[in-house]
Amino acid sequence: MPALPAIISHGTRLPFMVQAEDLQKKPRGLDSTTQVWLTDREDSFDGGGYAPGRPLMRIKEVQTLQQAPSLYQHRLVADGLASARDKIEPAEFSQPEEGWDEHSPTIYTLTPENYTVGTAHPDHPNLYITALTKTQLEGGKVWRIVPSYKGIILDGDGNPKPEKWKGTVNGQNITTSSTVTLGSTGVPATEIFTDEDGVFNGWNDPRKAKFDTSQLNLIVTKLSLTPPPTERLGLQLTPGQIPVTVYSLFDESSWYSSLGFTYNYPAGWKLAGVQFDQVLDKSCFLYTLTFAYQPAVEPIL
Repeated sequence: MPALPAIISHGTRLPFMVQAEDLQKKPRGLDSTTQVWLTDREDSFDGGGYAPGRPLMRIKEVQTLQQAPSLYQHRLVADGLASARDKIEPAEFSQPEEGWDEHSPTIYTLTPENYTVGTAHPDHPNLYITALTKTQLEGGKVWRIVPSYKGIILDGDGNPKPEKWKGTVNGQNITTSSTVTLGSTGVPATEIFTDEDGVFNGWNDPRKAKFDTSQLNLIVTKLSLTPPPTERLGLQLTPGQIPVTVYSLFDESSWYSSLGFTYNYPAGWKLAGVQFDQVLDKSCFLYTLTFAYQPAVEPIL
């Protein structure tokens, strides 16, 4: 809008603001202003433009009332930004029990080039923009940015949120081709071959048998600033914590098999599987590790 010409009407220099500006600075959305002006022309504010004194607030509505020949009152409604600072709308941070931490605010800015994929969050340096939309608002000065931040929010001690543990059972039964006893020296084994009351329920004479050899696998999902230990895949690796008691049927020392035994490597816990996701090229990882327990010795059945 061109500069308004100044004229004198009944001792008052025009244009003239006839009441105090009603400026509303809002926590969400665009700020707004309402101004009332006297000018000598009906079309003083035609064609939009910016409200006088508000170079970032574009006029959206004009109501014009002629009060006298060459004297018009205009009520302007404009919206935009009251200042040149970025305006960030309040938005929740998402920290689900399992998965990435996320944040998706709405930002009004004059510098959209400051927001690109890979840009770190101003308050949480391990959250990064992985996707975003940019909308140039009418008038061309103000942009609305909606970035999607993803990554890791650290607590006050610099740690990610707690790990998530799960367990799965690879159920299986086997039938022996050899004869087995459950007491290698003729003495009833008491370590595991008992009922819930601790009474021995196995046998000492050689028999062919069928066993439930189901094993519990432990699965942990975690956020980390370091890559997953893929170099240990298939090798010995003990979980950082074991939330349940895990025991193999073959840990029992009182086995006897007429066909002998097989020695396993590695013995104990091993890393059986790895799945991971990485934020762009950043040191932010979400991974799932599967741990399997393998007894040192198994009877050949």
